[in-house]
Amino acid sequence: MTHFNQEGTVVVKTYNNMAEALAAKELLEENGIQAIVEDLDVMGLSPLAGIKIKVFSGDEEQARQLLQPS
Repeated sequence: MTHFNQEGTVVVKTYNNMAEALAAKELLEENGIQAIVEDLDVMGLSPLAGIKIKVFSGDEEQARQLLQPS
């Protein structure tokens, strides 16, 4: 697993399930955008916490375009 400093990152999308979040991360990385999945529901206590996809701020616009529904 690749780790990088999250400073300068922004949330581009929030998902309700991990499968969708991981698919979005894969799509971004296939297009040259480093992305991280941040699951705020660490303890399984809040199903509404959401799973956030973060990218570097310089990639935000392109990432949002890639993640738009077709």
